[in-house]
Amino acid sequence: MAVECTGRNVEVTSALKELAEERAQRLERHLGGPATVRVVLSHEKHRFGAEIIATHRRRRWKAQEETGDPRAAVALAFEKIDAQAKRDSEKWRDRKHRAPAPAWRVEILSGSALGRSTPAGSDGNRIVRTDKLPIKPMSVEEAAMRIETSNQEFLVFRDSSNEKICVLYKRRDGDFGLIVPAC
Repeated sequence: MAVECTGRNVEVTSALKELAEERAQRLERHLGGPATVRVVLSHEKHRFGAEIIATHRRRRWKAQEETGDPRAAVALAFEKIDAQAKRDSEKWRDRKHRAPAPAWRVEILSGSALGRSTPAGSDGNRIVRTDKLPIKPMSVEEAAMRIETSNQEFLVFRDSSNEKICVLYKRRDGDFGLIVPAC
C-alpha cells in the first residue's frame, strides 16, 4: 500500500495521515489487492479541500470534497472513491458473468450424432463446420433482395408476416427456393 499525503497551505498532521492510511486499507480490502493512493489537502479561506486519486490494476478513480473540517473532507472523498470502485467492480463482474446473446446455430449432423450407428471401417459423415447465424425479422421480398446482392447461397430469416423461421436459397436455374416450417 502506498499512501502519499501532500498539503497546500495546510500542514498534514499525523492524525490526517493515519485516517488516509486506514481508509486506503479499507479500499484495498474492497478491491482485493494493493492500491496507490494520493491525497492532496488544501486550505482556502475557511474551507478545507481533499482531492484523492486512487489507482489499482490500470484503473483510476478521482474524487474531490470541500468542507469546514479536514477530516470530514478526507472521509467524504474516500466514500466517493469507494462508491466508484464498487460500481466499477460490479460492472466488471456483471459483464464477465453475463450469458451470451442467443443466436441460432446451423449444424450439419453426422449419422452417429443422430443416434445411428455407422460401421467401424466406413467413413461416415462428420461435422466439419458449425456456424452461428443471426436471425433477423424481414419480409420474403427483403430476403430475396439481400441474397441477390450478396454471394450467399442461402439466408435464414424470421418472416415478419407470420414470425416463422424460414430459409431462402438460390436454385441452380437462377430462381429462389423458400423453405417454410409446417408447424
